[in-house]
Amino acid sequence: MPQLFKSIRSLAGKIYVTTENAVIGNALQVTTNTRLQCRLKLIFDYLFFHILLLIPKLLIALYYQNSTDLLLLSVYILILPGAMLLLKKGASPKMVSFMVAFATLFLPMISSFFNNQDVSPRYTITWMLSLLFCYITINRRTTFILGSMLCAYLGLVSYIKIHHLAFPVSDGYIPEQLSPFMALYAALYLLFLMRVFGKHYRNIFMLEHELTLQKQKQHSSLLNQHLTKQFIILKGLSRSGKSKYLDGNKELLEACLVEIEKQCESAIDYLDNGKLSES
Repeated sequence: MPQLFKSIRSLAGKIYVTTENAVIGNALQVTTNTRLQCRLKLIFDYLFFHILLLIPKLLIALYYQNSTDLLLLSVYILILPGAMLLLKKGASPKMVSFMVAFATLFLPMISSFFNNQDVSPRYTITWMLSLLFCYITINRRTTFILGSMLCAYLGLVSYIKIHHLAFPVSDGYIPEQLSPFMALYAALYLLFLMRVFGKHYRNIFMLEHELTLQKQKQHSSLLNQHLTKQFIILKGLSRSGKSKYLDGNKELLEACLVEIEKQCESAIDYLDNGKLSES
């Protein structure tokens, strides 16, 4: 059994890496901007694991023959891989992010409305993740616009519930039968949050650490070059001073010693400043 799980995990990892290289591999190689690299990885992870989340949703919808959810999940299956294809073709990450954030916010609204205006965690968690994704990958203004849409919808639902308005309910929607699946929805979205957004911030820390190490190496290289230059000058002055001493020219010898002292002070100051810069 452990060997089976190990094989499944290895296969899943290969599928993930192969898909990532196919979708954003070229973009990651082209750009040197670490923030853009992290954003591209986040968009890909959001799409990839959202597609995986569709599998249990689709099975539940098929089990209850929920016509609305089956139709909307079919739209999802077209939109999410389509967004991956746009990324592969070099489309703007912000444009792809907006399309995905809007789809993962608006389509659950439609499903919620025709499922008796359901605003249970199976929908609210999706909406929150969509807004969080929009905030990280696009900007606050776009997130505010999408958030306003969500608030308007929730206000509409409240109005409908308060005034007991009746709207058609999709076939197969039975809230009492869906309750046992709430724990499954919560667990899946918790794993989704940890894997997608947790990995995103881990990528940021790792890339920033690598960038810091590169800067430290470049600084150390410049420091070594400067000090080498200083020591070469000191070596030349030392030889010149020795020859002047042997010739009995004390004035030029004194000038050489003064210049040696200046060069030593300059090297010490440069070394101290370099250490301060690294710290």
